[in-house]
Amino acid sequence: MKDIQDRHRTLKESFSSNPRSVRDSKDLLSKFRNVLSQSFEPIAAAVKADFNKPQLEFYVAEFGQAIAETNNIINNLESMLSSPSPKTVPVTFSTMSMEVEKIALGTVLIISPFNYPLILSISPLVGAIAAGNNVVLKLPYDQLPNFSRALTEVLESVFPPEVLLVVGGGVTESTYLLNECKFDKIFFTGSTKVGKIVYEAASKNLTPVVLELGGKSPVFITKNIDLSSIDALLDRLLWGKFSNAGQTCVAPDYVLVDSVVYEKVMNHLQKAFEKFSKIDNKSDYSHVVNQRNFDRLNGLIESTKGDVIGGRTVKEDLFIAPTIVSNIDWNDPLMCEEIFGPILPIIKYDGSFQSIIKKVTENHDTPLAAYLFSSSEEDLTMLRKYLRSGSILVNETLMSAGCFVTPFGGIGSSGFGNYHSKWSIDTFTHERAVLKQPLWAEFLLAERYYPYTEKKLRKLMLLSKIPEVPFQLVKSILFYCLVFICGYFVGGVWNSFSR
Repeated sequence: MKDIQDRHRTLKESFSSNPRSVRDSKDLLSKFRNVLSQSFEPIAAAVKADFNKPQLEFYVAEFGQAIAETNNIINNLESMLSSPSPKTVPVTFSTMSMEVEKIALGTVLIISPFNYPLILSISPLVGAIAAGNNVVLKLPYDQLPNFSRALTEVLESVFPPEVLLVVGGGVTESTYLLNECKFDKIFFTGSTKVGKIVYEAASKNLTPVVLELGGKSPVFITKNIDLSSIDALLDRLLWGKFSNAGQTCVAPDYVLVDSVVYEKVMNHLQKAFEKFSKIDNKSDYSHVVNQRNFDRLNGLIESTKGDVIGGRTVKEDLFIAPTIVSNIDWNDPLMCEEIFGPILPIIKYDGSFQSIIKKVTENHDTPLAAYLFSSSEEDLTMLRKYLRSGSILVNETLMSAGCFVTPFGGIGSSGFGNYHSKWSIDTFTHERAVLKQPLWAEFLLAERYYPYTEKKLRKLMLLSKIPEVPFQLVKSILFYCLVFICGYFVGGVWNSFSR
């Protein structure tokens, strides 16, 4: 642990004594991108060894995304770090020049999870590095030892020790980092239970936190679903649920189907599910990451009151087959907390769409994602109006987690704070105002000084009633006034010499 403390101190001292330029950060990220691009095979083999993650899933959801997002940041970093000047200003501030700049926070801690270990490490990491911070990255070594070793080798071949510290281990190391090392921001991805522990530890040092948690993300299939495309839509639904064996923070957690289309949806869903029914413990399909989660998920299958399709388990391989459970209600064990596994409960509902949205908010408010399968703009308008969620996807699943040109983050119990590309830069910087007051404006400022009089108060109150004016226009007017005054003065001097 002493080594962690010493290395952490090195990062903090390096940030204070040798801040990186934007050019330096881009050079580091370019080198990292090049090395990572050549490392697909060993890293993919590592996650395959850890929990049987398919190479195709790993490339589509993680590796390709990590390269693309890093490229996006490298190519747009200057604009991402820029902040616009105010468009309008009150007259009382109109004499000042104003600038807003983004500055690095310092040394930050990123705690990454097991389920998408590459992208959920790299996405916040490249944002933090690009913004000028130094980073301690805690990898899930206790759950994914092969992956953690492979990624550590890549990272340490690129980033110098005064910029990045990679920490392995498990709960002991995480606890030490949270309680014994002071950070300028903590970025955590994981469960709500652990998120509360992180938040409490951070509060002792008033450390700002980004929490990327989860929750029960609902799927709404309304009577307005496009039945002519139902097979494609249900393929999207099952792909979103069963990718990575359901171990995805934005995975569809349960499905709510309008009774008007319920029978048709279920008939097509069972047909679409046939390809998943052939998956076994020898298939190219992710396994559950550890024994504790396997036992929890197996217990849910055994305790549900619904009709189970699938549900095969192989304990020695930590394998659970894709599973659908129909004919359940809101009191079923599957509806108590986030499932985070390959089990998809389905509930039939009657009544209006608004009433079922209300039911969701009463039971599982503020999910990380909400999925709407409908061709009705009215349904979408209602969902946007009555349900708070981290994101909304229409006739699609999962994609909000990978779309790095839009923000990603939770609300309420699903977390707080955004990241992805530009939003990672915003998360790992502080916007600082830089104001300059010219000395020539002193005659305009005299009314604010002591002694205070009724006359001064009336003048200031009158000024406050003047509407805001465009900032750039004020600058232009002041510039032209200065030019006019200078011209007038020079002209007067010239005329005096001419006489």
